[in-house]
Amino acid sequence: MADEAQTLGFGVTYDMVAARTACGQLLTLTAHRSDNEIPPHKHANDYLCIVLAGGFAEQEGTRWQERLSGCFFTHHAGETHHDRFGSLGARCVNLHFPEGERGPAMDGTCSPWARVAAQRLAFELAASSREELAMASLAAEIIGELRCAGDDKRDRGQWIDRIVEAISDEPGRRWSLRDLAEIANRHPVHVAQAFRASTGISVGTFQRLRRLTSLGLALRHTKTSLAMLAADFGYYDQSHMTTEFRAAFGSSPGRYRRDFH
Repeated sequence: MADEAQTLGFGVTYDMVAARTACGQLLTLTAHRSDNEIPPHKHANDYLCIVLAGGFAEQEGTRWQERLSGCFFTHHAGETHHDRFGSLGARCVNLHFPEGERGPAMDGTCSPWARVAAQRLAFELAASSREELAMASLAAEIIGELRCAGDDKRDRGQWIDRIVEAISDEPGRRWSLRDLAEIANRHPVHVAQAFRASTGISVGTFQRLRRLTSLGLALRHTKTSLAMLAADFGYYDQSHMTTEFRAAFGSSPGRYRRDFH
């Protein structure tokens, strides 16, 4: 497998949909289609990958490993790997390190805060944000949080992970606080308060960011009508979708789509 592997240049990834250099660090957002397969390849630089939604199986040498929603891992330059995606495909945010710079060796599962922070970073990338300092700070905080993940033995609230995963898997669903409270097996008031305390944003804001990010990707990669997308993503109508999208991305969904086709 190693002999056949293609070497990808600095910052180059398969299925990349957005990229931004923020204060010297390259950040990318990738969207991998369901049941797709990426041939053996390796990268010219180290990078940290966080799986936002979906998942895949990854082969390194003779070992296969599952990379599921919420996990994070570092790939070092020159390491050959081969990826096979499941029925949900996968969405990933990647933090690249300059060629020659060694990234921290990390592999594990994100805390609720890190999962939400990674989704916020994905939203900034999908929105083509030019707020470099905000994105670079968020990326640095994520790396710091993940470095400490193995040292923090406190209860981080596994039920919050279940809420994050549910919203990530169904961003277009019209979630109610009661729905999420049932998933968490907690009182709705406690869910609302604890989610904000743990992640820094409200559960409603997280759902909105996740929905907008997914909508932006759908506009780039599908030809589905705007009316159908509004229905698929849980908006009351196309006007509602347009108003929210324009407020977040600075342009209408139609114009955003034209800019990428």
